[in-house]
Amino acid sequence: MARLSARDGRRVGLGDVHARDVDPIAELGFDVVWLTATWTTGPASRRLARSSPKLRERRAELLPDGSDEDIVGWPYAIAAYEPADNLGGAVGLARLRQRLAGAGLGLILDFAPNHTSSEHPWVRRHPDWFVHADSGHRAADPDAYFEVRSDGRHWIAHGRDPNFPPWTDTAQLEYRHPDVPRAMTQALKEVATRCDGVVCSMAMLVLDDVFRSTWTGRSVPPSVAEEASPFGEFWWHATSAVRDVYPKFLLIGEAYWGHEWRLQQLGFDYTYDKPLLDRLVSGDVASVVGHLRADDAFQRRSVRLLEDRTGPRIAARMTPGQNRAAALVEATVPGMLLVRDGQIDGAREDVPIQLRREPDEPSDQDLRDYWCRLLRATDDETFRLGHAIRLEPGPAWPGNTTFDGIVARLWVGQHRQLRLAVANLTSEPAQAFIPLALPEFAGKLVHLEDLLDEVSYDRPGDDLLIRGLYVDLPADGTHLFRVTRESAPAAGRRRSTAR
Repeated sequence: MARLSARDGRRVGLGDVHARDVDPIAELGFDVVWLTATWTTGPASRRLARSSPKLRERRAELLPDGSDEDIVGWPYAIAAYEPADNLGGAVGLARLRQRLAGAGLGLILDFAPNHTSSEHPWVRRHPDWFVHADSGHRAADPDAYFEVRSDGRHWIAHGRDPNFPPWTDTAQLEYRHPDVPRAMTQALKEVATRCDGVVCSMAMLVLDDVFRSTWTGRSVPPSVAEEASPFGEFWWHATSAVRDVYPKFLLIGEAYWGHEWRLQQLGFDYTYDKPLLDRLVSGDVASVVGHLRADDAFQRRSVRLLEDRTGPRIAARMTPGQNRAAALVEATVPGMLLVRDGQIDGAREDVPIQLRREPDEPSDQDLRDYWCRLLRATDDETFRLGHAIRLEPGPAWPGNTTFDGIVARLWVGQHRQLRLAVANLTSEPAQAFIPLALPEFAGKLVHLEDLLDEVSYDRPGDDLLIRGLYVDLPADGTHLFRVTRESAPAAGRRRSTAR
């Protein structure tokens, strides 16, 4: 909203977003828009963020023309699942959803299952719904708890990922209390009235065994860690309850630590695939290939991403060539593609999520052009309704091992439309034969049109059946071919081909 407000010279809310802001997103083939930082947070969360020297210093670096008013707090310290008044409230959100729907786009919002804001009304009304500790536990880890009553004896834990310090503007929900999963299921159903789906932040934290493991020995009474949830797995009940009312509601789980498949089995449509990102960034092609050999059902329900809503920008982690090759891989494997605002323009600054706006950065026009061609090429019936076949490149000649750096995938549409994606994930040239044993190639001339580079090639189908397609790729080189076949040309007929 801050960017639109600056452009229009006035305060722009959710309901003021124009078709000119929405239509370009739809034209690139996106299906949904994930809008973060929509829900109401509290003033204490903002004060806490503005008191952080590190955050204030980073704000000054990124936004030298700004002030502490640009620090708005952590959007996942949610005080109420009500659209923030300063963004236009419920009316503004409804108008935005309607405008998105008019462009064929769904609206995705956030859901934070693990915790609430420490300013949430439940903290005062239902303090027993949160993980507690006594003064002794608090003394051992003072940053992990906050006082709920001014008697020095009642303390509530802050929410946390067990591998990191606590989120000190949050209150940790106690999923062993039978009312908590019921209340959070109801909260999710109410959120579902306002949008077409949610991204569930750190969804694995409320898995029963993960919750108990997180809190065992972490300054909570042993009875809390030992009790089994009387509700069973929260996600099984919550996803079922929402789908009973909204069958098409989209549930996306931010998940790590190998719990992705399990959450899919508990009702999530998609789960994050951060391991693929990590492998691409590491440059370990063998691990990328191994990862993409996972069960096809799992692959189809994975969210492919090069950037999340937080964390470093991919343009700052990879060279332009590596960025393009990784983009091709992520966009042409089965699953859902997640693209962060600014990513296709090559934004490089890692902006804390507590800031309400981002700095202006120059657009990398070459990268943007590549992304636009890639997105439009994959917004196609073949990718949407077809199935993918993982191909295993072979050596171009004896002793040449550069084929190990190439990944390839063939998409086959419902009417045998063909798309072939090939990427060299190394910093050296690579050659390979790509197997294309498709019987319809016999006796045909096969035309390969590269949808990314506007060049095309003709190859005899019989040769492709015997040897495969020879490719010679520069470092980080890519192809995305539309593959068609036609009758072989008569003797003496000439064709123009790009070599």
